[in-house]
Amino acid sequence: MGTYRELQENLEKQLRHLTGFPELNGPHLQRLLDKLRLNRFNLVILGAFKRGKSTLINALLGEPVLPTAIVPLTSVVTILGYGEKLSIQVHFHNGQTREIPREELVDYITEKGNPRNRKGVREVKIAYPSPYLKDGVQIIDTPGVGSVYSHNTEVAYNYLPQVDAAVFVVTVDPPLSAAEQEFLHDIREYVHKLFFVLNKIDYVDEAERREALDFTSGMLQESLAADHVTIFPLSAKLALEAKTNGHPEFLEASLLPAFEEHLRRFLYQEKGRVLLFSCLHGALKALTDSTLSLKVERQAGALSLAELEEKSARFEGELQGLEKEREMSLLVLEGRIKGLVTALDADLEGFKRETTARLRLEVETAFQQKSRSALDLRKEMEEFLFAALRDVFTVWRRQEIEKLAQSLADTHQDFASRINAILERLTQLTARIFAFSLRDFEAETVFTEKSQFWFKFKEEPVGLEILQMTVTSLLPRALTKGLLLKKLVENVTELVDKHCGRLRYDFHQRLGEIAREFRQTWLAKMDETIQSIRQALERVRIQKQVRAETTATRTGELDQRLAAVLKAEGELLALKERIAASGD
Repeated sequence: MGTYRELQENLEKQLRHLTGFPELNGPHLQRLLDKLRLNRFNLVILGAFKRGKSTLINALLGEPVLPTAIVPLTSVVTILGYGEKLSIQVHFHNGQTREIPREELVDYITEKGNPRNRKGVREVKIAYPSPYLKDGVQIIDTPGVGSVYSHNTEVAYNYLPQVDAAVFVVTVDPPLSAAEQEFLHDIREYVHKLFFVLNKIDYVDEAERREALDFTSGMLQESLAADHVTIFPLSAKLALEAKTNGHPEFLEASLLPAFEEHLRRFLYQEKGRVLLFSCLHGALKALTDSTLSLKVERQAGALSLAELEEKSARFEGELQGLEKEREMSLLVLEGRIKGLVTALDADLEGFKRETTARLRLEVETAFQQKSRSALDLRKEMEEFLFAALRDVFTVWRRQEIEKLAQSLADTHQDFASRINAILERLTQLTARIFAFSLRDFEAETVFTEKSQFWFKFKEEPVGLEILQMTVTSLLPRALTKGLLLKKLVENVTELVDKHCGRLRYDFHQRLGEIAREFRQTWLAKMDETIQSIRQALERVRIQKQVRAETTATRTGELDQRLAAVLKAEGELLALKERIAASGD
């Protein structure tokens, strides 16, 4: 990823240079710098347990950062991002965070140290100084599907909507399981790019490797309904040994470098270039705006005071029309968000009806089965009811977030395009009124993906914890079997209704926050442009009320600053050509 990093650093350097221009001292350039630095790309490692996922991550990093073991290991999601030094933070479902030393990691992310995630860990975040992570990539290790621990499979499934690309790890032996094939079928809905790795090739000879590749390829094609699937054979174990102990011959034998090169190229071409172009176009737009205000001031300086007032009034009159267009765009946005809320409420109402009816039947069936052998029927039914409620709400929430995220991405794309079109007309009408020319408008690329909205809903609401306490509190101990069943069935309706209400409130709140972010981000772009023009006109008006010598001096300063802006624009355009050429 050296090419991408070089281009990214050059662009960041130019953006920092632009912040020194008086005309560009607003928040827009800082937003672009943040966008460039904080870009996130979620590379998720998926597959069944004991396929060597954690070992592969360690091999990519070049150090055994994650623990490995013989038994099914990972029980929570582990996110690796860039940091100048190793640091580990454990995030709990109750909102607390704890920083831990490296040797304690096994106590939180493994099934042995944290069986069935009894410690309530939501995820673990590891900062590490790896070149893979420096370019905004987050490598995410998920629990293995098909494990004897069913909750691990559930965690892996719940993380699917956050995937930008996935590495699906299989091994030469055993072949693809039924659970893996089912998981692959689900992945097709979420993953834009899949990489397949056939790990542990050091366990077999060349002939057995070819046989395993052919067999696995056929199975994957069948599972994905694809004509062709590329698989990268490698040995993560050999690669890690080579990188940690300095054995270049092991690295070559591991075949990891071929996969690494393919991965680097993908990360740059699929995500990096889009981000670079987006930020570069944003910088060019900022320069266009600064050139706009400078040229307005330069041209206005040559006018008489009467001509200046006439053209200023004309600008304000034209602006009123654009303001109406902006208000119309806001109304469209408001309507789209209301439509999402209405659709959400309808989905929630249908889900509530179906879930209530189904769970009542399931409770009755489970009660009949457990009542014949349970030592503590009340406790077992409490556990059954909460588990059933948790599973059904978790799955529905994930599906609804996926649906909302796509709708929000489409809504944002449409709203941003509308505001960009208004900004273009604002620029052109200003140039027409004050009689100067400008380079064609370069709108900032709208960099919208549904994964960025998924993260707005990522944090699990506390409702499930409250729901568990409610289940327990609703079942008094002194109940006969008949009364216990009656109470359980009655409470299903109440419990489903309560948690649906919590979910509705949570979704409504987050949708409102997202809509406010849309408005603030894009309206600020238009306000900044309008303000820069008005300030330029006001400076000329003040100068003309002083004396002619001041105007002449100011004109010379403006010519120098215009030259500096045009030079910076030329450097950005040259960088744009380099970015375009690097993708060929």
